[in-house]
Amino acid sequence: MAAYPSPSPSLEKDELDSPSASSSDGLFTYTAEEERRVYWKLNASVLSLLFLGFYVFQLERGNISNALTDGFLAKIGITQDQFNNGQSLLYIGIILLEVPSNYILQWIGPRIWISFQVLAFGLVATFQAFQYDYSTFLTTRILLGVAECGFIPGALYTLSTFYKRGELATVTAVFFLGNSLAGATSGLLAYGILPLGTTHPRYYGWQWLMLIEGSMACCVALLIICFLPGSPSRPRPLFLPIRYFSDREEQIIARRVVSDDAAKAATSRRLTVKEVFGTLGNWRIWPHVIMAIAYIAPTGAMGTYGPTIIRSFNFDTLTANALSSVAGWAALVMTFVYGFASDRTQLRGPIILIGLTLALVFWIGFQQTSTSSDRWLKYAMQVLTQGFVSSYHPLNATWLSLNCRTPQERSIAMAMIIMAANGGALVGSQLLRGDDSPLYPRGFKVCVGLVAIALATGVAQHVQYRLSNRRLARRAGLEEGLEGVTEEKGFRHTL
Repeated sequence: MAAYPSPSPSLEKDELDSPSASSSDGLFTYTAEEERRVYWKLNASVLSLLFLGFYVFQLERGNISNALTDGFLAKIGITQDQFNNGQSLLYIGIILLEVPSNYILQWIGPRIWISFQVLAFGLVATFQAFQYDYSTFLTTRILLGVAECGFIPGALYTLSTFYKRGELATVTAVFFLGNSLAGATSGLLAYGILPLGTTHPRYYGWQWLMLIEGSMACCVALLIICFLPGSPSRPRPLFLPIRYFSDREEQIIARRVVSDDAAKAATSRRLTVKEVFGTLGNWRIWPHVIMAIAYIAPTGAMGTYGPTIIRSFNFDTLTANALSSVAGWAALVMTFVYGFASDRTQLRGPIILIGLTLALVFWIGFQQTSTSSDRWLKYAMQVLTQGFVSSYHPLNATWLSLNCRTPQERSIAMAMIIMAANGGALVGSQLLRGDDSPLYPRGFKVCVGLVAIALATGVAQHVQYRLSNRRLARRAGLEEGLEGVTEEKGFRHTL
């Protein structure tokens, strides 16, 4: 049985979140079974809603790849390279506003800001069905990027406030399964929706796709607004008079995360400009950023043109969309496997390095077989490549999160890692060019090189964390090999 200081029922939110909060009620105790019940209730409320948000987020961003197979370029009169420019604008909008978005989140709270974002990108995604030329295409892409900015780091920050450090890898992996599930089902949804352009010819098939999937995002936004708990100190919905947790369970939620990481007691403290620039200047964060850029770029390229590439293997449009979903299912399984293995072993870096090594092997194999006449061999290698190339991204985010000193630093660091991912997608949007199609020999070679850079950077980051810990362990007179602390503030590095 665990024993921690009990919060007084009279404490307000800011008092409860403050490190100076105290109580005269003695010791508050709870059993492992009670904590386990609270954990699963958090999964059913906080995690499930954010998961749904990520699912529709990725649907709206990615359904353009399915639209390509329905003659999207010809129907709005643009070229492949012009399409790439629009994709770049999407990611530029996200990158420029990622940190400001998280600054706003710190001021008005995750629940209101995240709900607003999901509703905003749902509306943009719905009305992009009515784009008709190059200018409207560019406008809708940058608006979608602006609306989506900050959702992922905001959601990751919210999860970090509700869950303990040892739970974050699995929880983050489950959250990112929303992304993988969108990749796994988008092709199947397209398979069912695109034929509406023939049976209901008022709109093209790609327009029906955007209308239906955009409406789905708007519905999820309403669910988040109505049901997402507010904070660990008051985990209740904003508008509805319902409660997920009893008074005792709310006390357990508030105290279990603080007992695990005392810095989380300060989650209500507002972010300062000094903390923003201090985090941006922390050199230990940048290897995580470089890794994200390097391994997401190939993912972005393959994600955008995946169904089109499969169709070039001599499959028809609907079959290519259906087959494109298999890679998403593979990524979904591997994302969970990496997160589960990381939590069981309490190792982050080594699991990432294993994943990057596999990704490099599969990318080399796909690049070598891309000129083969065996369409099923090429398809199998594409599935393996897409299934492994991004599955460790949530683990990289978790690894970085666990090596942040404060909730405020974690908020900005999460924005940086998602900015990096979108920066990688920005690079990826320009890798497969019209003059390199349909086999893309130049683009695929660049993808192999980028994954190799990610692997080398991951090795360097793991080594520097380990050396720093050993150096501090010796300095503190601890046993060699014990995880140490940083030179600056006694913070333990997570390997």
